[in-house]
Amino acid sequence: MSPSIARIKPHDWPLLRDLRLRSLLDAPDAFGQRYENAAAESDDDWRAAARASSAGNRRIWLIASDPTGEPLGLVQARRRPETDCLLFSMWVAPAARRSGVGTALVDAVRDWASGWGAERIVLWVFGANESAMRFYQRIGFTLVSAGPDAESGHAFGALAMQCPI
Repeated sequence: MSPSIARIKPHDWPLLRDLRLRSLLDAPDAFGQRYENAAAESDDDWRAAARASSAGNRRIWLIASDPTGEPLGLVQARRRPETDCLLFSMWVAPAARRSGVGTALVDAVRDWASGWGAERIVLWVFGANESAMRFYQRIGFTLVSAGPDAESGHAFGALAMQCPI
């Protein structure tokens, strides 16, 4: 089964909120945000996030769905001048893991980023999240051991990874 990947639309803000909250409940230590903080955000905040990510090349939320439209996961990416794309907040529903959803989400980020001239994708993964690290390595990411990206992650117990586009 190949998931369909779609960019969020402004009216999809309830779906964005629901998936983000599900991700934070499922993996509370995998993200830089706590469930309580995300749940306290107003509907206007979620609307603004969906609207800001629905067009252009500054940021994007992508949603993976099965053929029936059931959401399977999401990912966010942002443009970092000049040629880096930051990938973060990726989550795949437990029942959909190891089915190609994560790879499809990363591929969609890669397609979006190559459209504006990105040369690499950068992400941070918590060192204790071995399954995520193995996943990213399997699809071509390597550890960044020195430089600002590596140093930024260390402050939070995360490791920087990168992949050329």
